[in-house]
Amino acid sequence: MSGLQIRAVIVAIALVVLDGYDVSLTSFAAPYLEKGFGVSKAELGLVMSGALIGMLVGSIIVAPLADRIGRRKMGVISTATIAIGMLIGPFATPETGTGPLVLSRVITGIGIGSLVAVVGVILAEYTGRRVYALVMAVYAAAINIGGLLGSMIVGPMLGAHGWQLGWWVGFALSVIAAVATFAFLPESLAWLSEGRRADSLEQLNALLTKMRRPALEALPASDSTGVRAKSSLRAVFTGRTGFYTLLMIVGYVAYMLSFYFMTNWAPSSVASANHNPALAPQLVTAFSIGGILGNVLFGFLGNKIDVRFLAPVFLVLATAALSLFGIAGPGMPTAWWTLFLASFFVCAGTAAFYAIVPTLYPTLARSTGFGVVIGFGRFGGIAAPIVGGAAFDAGLGMGTAFTVFAFPMLVAGLCVLALHLHLRRSRSAVPDTQPALAGTAA
Repeated sequence: MSGLQIRAVIVAIALVVLDGYDVSLTSFAAPYLEKGFGVSKAELGLVMSGALIGMLVGSIIVAPLADRIGRRKMGVISTATIAIGMLIGPFATPETGTGPLVLSRVITGIGIGSLVAVVGVILAEYTGRRVYALVMAVYAAAINIGGLLGSMIVGPMLGAHGWQLGWWVGFALSVIAAVATFAFLPESLAWLSEGRRADSLEQLNALLTKMRRPALEALPASDSTGVRAKSSLRAVFTGRTGFYTLLMIVGYVAYMLSFYFMTNWAPSSVASANHNPALAPQLVTAFSIGGILGNVLFGFLGNKIDVRFLAPVFLVLATAALSLFGIAGPGMPTAWWTLFLASFFVCAGTAAFYAIVPTLYPTLARSTGFGVVIGFGRFGGIAAPIVGGAAFDAGLGMGTAFTVFAFPMLVAGLCVLALHLHLRRSRSAVPDTQPALAGTAA
C-alpha cells in the first residue's frame, strides 16, 4: 500500500473513532443525565435513541447523495453536521427538559449515519486485498476505541464538571475532524472512475501518480452500466442484489436490536443497581476493550476463513455471552468481565457487516447500498433503548432482559449464513472490493 492509501485508511479509522465517542457518549453519561433531569428510564431511552433516529436519516436519505456529489465532500458535510449537533446539547437544562438533548442527538446521528456509509466505502477502495478483512475489522473496532477513550478520559470527569463536558469535547473533536477530512481524505477512486466530474480523469491520474501508479489515457470501463440506466436505489432493491439487500437488512436490524440494548443499558443497569453512577464509565471501558479485541481477532481469522461463514459462529457465541452477562447480575467485578466477554463476540458482528455489505453492490450503488442496509438497521437500534427502558420500568430483571435481547443476534447469524449459502450455491463471485485502478497489493 502506498503512502496515500495508508493516509486514507488512517483518516477513515480516525473518523470512526470520533463516531465511537459520539455513539457511546450517552452510555456513560446516562446516570448523570437521569439524575440531573429526573427522568424515567423510558424517557432516558428516547435521548439514547435520538442519535439512532438521526443515523437512520443520515444513512438512507443523506448518504446516497455521496454517489452524486462525491464521497470526500460528503465526509466534510457529515463531520460539520456532527459538530452542530454536539453544540446544541449543552444548552439543555431541567427547565427546558430533554428536548434540546434529543435534537442534539438526532442532528449528531444524521452526521454519523452519512459519514459511516461514505467512509466505509472509501476505506474499502483504498485497502489492499491481503489486509482487507483485518483493516475492516480495525475499522469496526475504531467505534469501540472511541468509546474506550471517552469512558476512560471524559467519563471520570463528568461527576466534577457535569454531563455537558462530554458534548463540548465532542464539538471540539468534530470541528477538528471536519478540517482533517477536507485536508487529508482523498476522493473515492471508483467514484472518479465513473466520470461524475468534468475533470474526473485528471483528478484520478493525480491520485494514481501519488500512489506511484501509471496514469490512465481514458476512464476504465464502468461496472455500473445498469445503475446508469436506473437509479442506484432501484439497483439495490432489484434482482439477485435485491435479495441480498433484504437478507442484510433483516440481519442488521436484528443485530442492532441486541447491540444497542447492550451498549446503552448494560453500563447504566449495573450503575443503577449499585447506586453508583461512576460505574457506568467503567462498564463502557469493559465493553470497549472487549469489542476492540474481538474485532481484531475476527479480522485476523477473516484473512484465513470466509467472513460470511465466520460471522454466524461469532454471533451464536455472542448470544450466549450476552445472556450470561444478564444472568450473572450487576455485582462487580463479575459484571465487568462478563460484559467484556459479551462485547468480545457481539462487536465482531459490526466488522462482519461492514466487510460484507459493500462487496454486494456495483460502484455507483455502493454508498447507496451500504447506506440503505446500515440505515434500516438503525430501526433495531432506535427500538432497543426505548423498549429496553420500558421493560426495566415494568420491573423486568437483568437476567430476563438481556437473555431476551440476546436472541435477535441468532437471527442476524442466520441471515449471514443464508447469504453465504446462496452465494456458494449460485457460484456467483462476490464483486471485487478493490477497483483495478486502486492498484492495491495482491
